[in-house]
Amino acid sequence: MTSLRANVEFKLPSRKALELVLISLSICIQFISTIALAQTTKYALIVSGVSGEEEFKEKFWNWSSQMVRSLTEALKFSKENILFLAEDPSKDSSIITGKATKGELAKAFDRLQSTAKPGDLLFIFILGHGNFDGNDYKFNLVGPDVTGSELKGFLDRFPKQEVVVVCSTPCSGILTRILIQKNRVIITATKNEFENNDTIFADFFVEAFKNKAADTDKNGRISVLEAYLYTAQKVDRWYKERNQLATEHPLLEDNGDRIGSPLPSPENGEGLLASKISLMEPTGAVAELGESSAANPELQALYSNKQRIEAELQGLKYKKSSLSEAQYNQQLENLLVELAQTNQKIKNFEKQ
Repeated sequence: MTSLRANVEFKLPSRKALELVLISLSICIQFISTIALAQTTKYALIVSGVSGEEEFKEKFWNWSSQMVRSLTEALKFSKENILFLAEDPSKDSSIITGKATKGELAKAFDRLQSTAKPGDLLFIFILGHGNFDGNDYKFNLVGPDVTGSELKGFLDRFPKQEVVVVCSTPCSGILTRILIQKNRVIITATKNEFENNDTIFADFFVEAFKNKAADTDKNGRISVLEAYLYTAQKVDRWYKERNQLATEHPLLEDNGDRIGSPLPSPENGEGLLASKISLMEPTGAVAELGESSAANPELQALYSNKQRIEAELQGLKYKKSSLSEAQYNQQLENLLVELAQTNQKIKNFEKQ
C-alpha cells in the first residue's frame, strides 16, 4: 500500500512581521484592560445632615450640591448612580433623592447593595454636624442620629467593592478606627473624637476636584490621595492666615492598621490605596483630547498602560523598605524606562 505524503513548504515569517504581530497583540491586551477598567461602575452617596442654624444650612447646601455637580459634570458619574440625602428635599428635587433621615439612609444603602457589583467604586461623602457621646460617634440627621457602629454595619455590606468614605463633621476622627477594612479608604476632618468644633474641611475637599493644582503629578487624574492632601494643606493654611489655633486636623486611613495619618506616605504606610483610586474615569485624560482621540482604542490602551505604570511606581515606593537597594533601583529603572517609552508613543499618536 502506497502512503501518500503531502509536500508542504513551511516558510517562517520575517522578523519585522513577527514584531508587528507582537505589537498588535500588546495593543489588544492593553485595550481589553482599558475596557475592563471602563466597565467599573461608580456610585456615590452624599448625605448632608441637619444644620440647626441658618448659617450652617447655607454652608451645608452649597458644599453638598457643589459635590453633586462635580460628580455629574467633571467626574462623569451617571446621574442615576448618585444618591443625595439632604435636610430639605424641596431645595432642589432635580438632584436630591431623599430626606437626610436614618430610615432614608438605610434605604440608600439597600439600593446600593442591590446594584453595586464586585469591583465597583462606592464614594460616600458625609457633611454636617457630628458628636461623640463618650461611647460612639454620632452623625446628626433629621430625627434619630446614626452612630459610627451603625455606619460600619452599612459599609460591611460591601466587602468586594472599593469604598471611599469622606466624613467632614466634628468628632469624625474616631471613624478611622471604627470603619476601616480591606479595600476601604477613610478620610476624616478631625484627628479624633474630641475635636468637636465646626469644620471647614468639606469646603476645600469639594474645591479639590475643581482645581487642577490638586493634580500634583500632572497625569490628568486627581486621585483620592491628591484630593486629601490638597484639602489638608488648604485647611492648615486657612487657620494660619487667620492666626487661629487649628481646631481640626484631617486624617487618612487606608492600610487597615486603624491609625490614620495626617500626612500619608510610604514611610507610615498610609495612602497607597488612596493613590490608586480616582473618582475620574480611567480614560478621563484621553477624553480631554477630543472625541477623535478618545475614540482611538490604541491611544486609550496607551493611556491605560501609563496609568498602570504610574500605579506600580507608587506601589514600589511602599515596598522600598522590603527590597535591597539594588532590587529597588533596578525595578525603578525598568518602570521609568517603560513610562518614558509609553509617553513617547502617546506623543507620537497625538501628532498624527
